[in-house]
Amino acid sequence: MLDNKNAPRSKAMTARRFKVFFQFSMIGLVFVFVFAIFYRCSVQKNKLDAKDVEIIQFDTPKDDAPVVVFETTMGTYKAVLYPDIVPDYCEYFTGLVNDGYYDDTYIFAVQNGVYFMGGSKTSDGTTNDDTDTKNYERELSPKLWPFKGAIAAFGEEKGIIAKETLAGSRLMFIDSVEFNDEFNAQLDSAGGNETLVSAFKEHGGIPNFSQQYTIFAQVIDGMDVYDEICSVEVNNEESKNPMNEIKFKKVYMTTYGEIKGSMSSSDTSSDTDSESTPDSSSQS
Repeated sequence: MLDNKNAPRSKAMTARRFKVFFQFSMIGLVFVFVFAIFYRCSVQKNKLDAKDVEIIQFDTPKDDAPVVVFETTMGTYKAVLYPDIVPDYCEYFTGLVNDGYYDDTYIFAVQNGVYFMGGSKTSDGTTNDDTDTKNYERELSPKLWPFKGAIAAFGEEKGIIAKETLAGSRLMFIDSVEFNDEFNAQLDSAGGNETLVSAFKEHGGIPNFSQQYTIFAQVIDGMDVYDEICSVEVNNEESKNPMNEIKFKKVYMTTYGEIKGSMSSSDTSSDTDSESTPDSSSQS
């Protein structure tokens, strides 16, 4: 367990880190997203090109696509994984799930309109002796984007000047900024990949998070529960800790074929024929 003398300082450092790291998400979204995203990627080892953008997160999965089920104290939601695109982290995450690692863990931070964070062994997001502290290099892809309902891996920061967030056991569940007429007009006037801009306008999300995190899953059922968690009250803006305790009661793996018959009609994809969907082959 954490040393009691260091626990307050650790909590304060964690709170400050979340505040600083995510405050920028509501500032300058359009310009960072449009002008920096592909330049940033071009100098990284995961080189991406704007013309390679594909939108697959709203396609109907194949029946054997892996799905993770999050049973929370506020209800249940489910997400499809992309092991063909994010193989290393999906293998790590699936192993944790199958070992029961996420059972009885906490949703420990919520920033309305941006994200909620979960999968911590402690209610405030700090580590303890039971925390899995492995970290993986980011796995970025032009097929996976921070749309509303996307799930990203969140770990330690790497680098001094050009910092990047590694993929760890904690999870970031992405919400959405408001795509109002003014914001949409700014997106249109700024330019950029039209397919990607249109997808963000249609589905919501956080454009400024593009190609910064390992996105490995997309919520496909239970968005009503997901939305409720995204909007819960917090104790204060420093810690962003939910006012009322929220936990993952049980987290387990299944397949799309096993759950598709019980999905909410409002959450099912508009692509009803998975075999005819050109991007469905990207999921296993």
